[in-house]
Amino acid sequence: MKRKIFLYCIVLVIIGLSVTGFFTSKLAQYFYKHEVEEKLKNTATLIEYQVSSEISNNIKIDYNKIARDYGAILNKLSIGDIPPKDTSTRITFIDFKGNVLGESEYNYREMENHLDRKEVQQAVRGKIGKDVRSSKTLGLDFLYIAVPLQNSDIIVRISVPLLQLNAIDKAIWYYSIIGILSGLFLTILLALRVSWTLTKPIEELIIVSKEISKGNYQKRVKIRSRDELGQLGDTFNKMAAKLDETIAEMLDKNIKVDSIINSMTSGIIAVDTKFRIILINSIACELFGIKDGPGIIGINLLELIRNNQINILLKDTIEKNISIVSELVIDPPRDKVLRIYTNPIKSKSALTINAGGIIAIQDITNIRKLEQIRTEFVSNVTHELKTPLTSIRGFIETLRSGALNDKNVADKFLEIIDIEAERLYMLINDILQLSEIESKQKDSNISSHRLKSIVDETLSILENVAHKKDVRLESDVDASITLMVNKDRIKQMLINLIDNGIKYNVENGLVSIKAYKSDGKVIISVKDTGIGIADEHLPRIFERFYRVDKGRSRSMGGTGLGLSIVKHIANLYNGDIRIYSAPGQGTEFVIQLPM
Repeated sequence: MKRKIFLYCIVLVIIGLSVTGFFTSKLAQYFYKHEVEEKLKNTATLIEYQVSSEISNNIKIDYNKIARDYGAILNKLSIGDIPPKDTSTRITFIDFKGNVLGESEYNYREMENHLDRKEVQQAVRGKIGKDVRSSKTLGLDFLYIAVPLQNSDIIVRISVPLLQLNAIDKAIWYYSIIGILSGLFLTILLALRVSWTLTKPIEELIIVSKEISKGNYQKRVKIRSRDELGQLGDTFNKMAAKLDETIAEMLDKNIKVDSIINSMTSGIIAVDTKFRIILINSIACELFGIKDGPGIIGINLLELIRNNQINILLKDTIEKNISIVSELVIDPPRDKVLRIYTNPIKSKSALTINAGGIIAIQDITNIRKLEQIRTEFVSNVTHELKTPLTSIRGFIETLRSGALNDKNVADKFLEIIDIEAERLYMLINDILQLSEIESKQKDSNISSHRLKSIVDETLSILENVAHKKDVRLESDVDASITLMVNKDRIKQMLINLIDNGIKYNVENGLVSIKAYKSDGKVIISVKDTGIGIADEHLPRIFERFYRVDKGRSRSMGGTGLGLSIVKHIANLYNGDIRIYSAPGQGTEFVIQLPM
């Protein structure tokens, strides 16, 4: 840009000075010719006057002598000395037939007829003839003026070489060249200044534009003038400020949108009509095992999620412009159940044309599991209630059939009925307790209690049961531990754990209870030396009515709800419970409660 401006200035100056020199040269030539022409006319008029007077007085005229006399006078006056014959002022007398009557420089008798000369023809017609002809021999232009004499058919012609014409041209071009060189020097300085003045703001605009394109929206142009370039810079700064404000608003909105969609519990995926990802949240990436990152936008979803059912739903939504709801099971090893909602994205320009599709994915695996657990719970409760009721009804029917009269048989049946009724009572009681605990957000009857006293009371209750099974009970509880709890609720939790440790222990086994503080928590451990639990049962051990050995559990009077009650009590106090066990190596339950 700077180079072009510089070259343009130089070229313009050269053209301007050249044109000026050319027209000045032509103008100088014109005035020079005009001045010489006027002088010749005056001279011719003077000669014409003298000769016409002599003709009027009937004086015999020697035209050749008059021509030579006037020629010598004119040449001496104009130059000072007699000039060379070829460059002197010539006077010629010619009649209307073109014959030369007298010549100041040459022998007129040897000269050819001049009737064909332009100036002679004009003079014959009564006008002052004029012509400029070039001499090839001398390389000069000659001006010819022809004036007709009054009352005669004689023409006086004066010619003069335009000697100063070339000198004028040379002088004009000489000074023109000097002017061009001087002008070029000044123009170079001026062009440099002008080009710098014009290109500096533009270069700064380019630099700032590049910075803005790289993301530096705070960059601005310095305003050095109030001309058009200054106004351009000011407009550019306003545009950059507006762009900065717009980008900031967009980033703020994007951050808000990202925060919203990433805080959703459902997965969201938006694609265009070519199934390229426009938007995706972290939940969707997690559901489909996609590595989340900045490069994921723009990838074809059909290549990223290789699930034919989802791809078909999305295609149908975009092509048919319909919303679809469906449930799919993916990842067979994990049996993940997803509820899929697909909706078309409407275009702003035409509501009937889709701009893509949106997939909303809700993981309902836990809901389905809860529904399954609820179904199993109802089935298990029905089964557990039905078993003792069936036994009770059977023995009642037997007694009614006549066994009531046999005292020994009647007593035995009544004892069994009592046992089944007790079992039924315990089952109903456990169900009610579990329901009560689940429905509570916070326990009632809370007060400060020492954990050691609660453990001691629990051990005293189960001491006889342990003695019958030849199982020792040991405790190691930090006496300084104090909890804000419902004492009966903690006793119930400990009774269930210790009772299980006694029931499933070996002969001469041990159940140890430990409690201590660690990292702001109270750790309670109930460990036995019993038969242990296999690994495949551990994930489900806290489910309602789940039994490792159903026949043995029922024979020992278990309802299948004890460990579920324990877990819900721990959850009620914002704690958790873990189990460590292996077949033949005993079982340890570790409960962590906040201080």
